[in-house]
Amino acid sequence: MRVFCFLVEPASYALDLAKNIYDVNKVDYCFIKQHTLASSDAKSNKEFLDKNSLISRFIFVFKTFKNNDFIIINGYNNYPFILTFIFNLFTYKKKYIATESDTQLSIPKNPIKRFVKWFYLSIIFQNKYVLGFSGGSNSHKDLFRHYAMDEDRIFLMPMMVDNKKFYSENKVFPTLFTFLYVGRLVAHKNVEELIQQFNANFTDSNVILRIVGDGDQNDYLTSTYASEKVIFVGKKFGQNLIAEFHEASCFVCPSKFEPWGLVVNEALSASLPVIVTKEVGACFDLLKDKETGLIADNMNDFGLKMQEIYKDNDLLLKYSKSANELMRNNWNYELYNSCLNDAIKKVEQWR
Repeated sequence: MRVFCFLVEPASYALDLAKNIYDVNKVDYCFIKQHTLASSDAKSNKEFLDKNSLISRFIFVFKTFKNNDFIIINGYNNYPFILTFIFNLFTYKKKYIATESDTQLSIPKNPIKRFVKWFYLSIIFQNKYVLGFSGGSNSHKDLFRHYAMDEDRIFLMPMMVDNKKFYSENKVFPTLFTFLYVGRLVAHKNVEELIQQFNANFTDSNVILRIVGDGDQNDYLTSTYASEKVIFVGKKFGQNLIAEFHEASCFVCPSKFEPWGLVVNEALSASLPVIVTKEVGACFDLLKDKETGLIADNMNDFGLKMQEIYKDNDLLLKYSKSANELMRNNWNYELYNSCLNDAIKKVEQWR
């Protein structure tokens, strides 16, 4: 059976997934666009659709539809998905289409937006030839269920990084307790409230907060909060980024909303305990009942949980050990490969 995947962009995690899963399983793929915020030193010789004219993109999507039996598309509101879905409506020989999504179930408060979303997703998710590839096993699957996709067409396709890059064979915690944030410095990442909680709770403690990343709030945050204890280090990639994980004590992710948060995968793979807000999509599969970190209900609670893990060395070590075991033995490429092959086998049976 011929399988093809439309990846959104050549982000580092997508290139690693392609190398470790798609290439191994002989799944061909391309990228919808060539630019990414999640930079990588790796390159790809695959097609980048946004380099082509509109007509060439249309022809590429049509040929891909015609020449393959099963098409996987990252997302459900981009033109490769919409075109593929329309082609399938008007062809006699139906193809199976999977939409791979890291989106949690979120129902718009605005009635017009709520209706438009319901109308669109109900049409595509109720189509028997559309499969849902869910990045997580809780709210991410609920997205497909809420808009009436049959349960047997919903598959876990776990959000993944190349864990091996981040493994720490013998985790050594720094003498100076170090909280680490890695991500963009933008409003919804909630870095300002993280710093405020840190300053409120650790003024007299021998603790630092290292902030890795850049964004439109960088100048404001740096000028307002940079100190000997709150250290902004800018963007880091590759081994320099991995070193930040290895030299930290605890990872913090204070986002107001986060569909998944692959940086949580990276931190856990580096044997780091993690503190996240309950809005972070990864918390159900990677933290809840896993003893790998703490989930905060709000930012005041976040500050208390930072204190808790700082003061309890036994808890720190237990969470570090559990994080390492989870990413080595469960949430890894072996799990993704198993999920993908289960879905492919199902499609082969249905054809």
